[in-house]
Amino acid sequence: MPNRLQDYNSLFDLYFNKETMTWVNWMNTIPPYEVQAGGSFAELIIPIADSIRVSKVFNTLITAGRHVLLVGPTGTGKSIMISNELRNNFDNENYTNINLSFSAQTSSNQTQRIIDGNMEKKRKQVYGPAMNKTGIIFVDDLNMPEKQTWGAQPPIELLR
Repeated sequence: MPNRLQDYNSLFDLYFNKETMTWVNWMNTIPPYEVQAGGSFAELIIPIADSIRVSKVFNTLITAGRHVLLVGPTGTGKSIMISNELRNNFDNENYTNINLSFSAQTSSNQTQRIIDGNMEKKRKQVYGPAMNKTGIIFVDDLNMPEKQTWGAQPPIELLR
């Protein structure tokens, strides 16, 4: 444990380094951030303790073959953080990445075609990532509204 835990609000502010067997501030687990010359403002991703922590947990879970559901308020950088993590750490000869953006118009058939189109056919009606690769499907915005199928008047049950 750190000598002075009162310097931190909680243990979530710290990362346990198994190699050195010490507690480290999340900001000390990455090299100092430097702004790239000539880059646009929209391309800046400034690491903060929360984004570093979420990236590490996300990376650990994906590497362990676990599913991840990341939730939080709008505008907190979840999509950018995941896209950046997948591009930098999981876009290689070991992984196949598929990015899906859902909307109210997205159908199950469209989703199936997108996923199957990025996979290899293994046998009749069985698809999967290329040999010796792990497939990662990133679905952005699961909270899109369901497409309504009624006419101008909603069903009576929805009016109550």
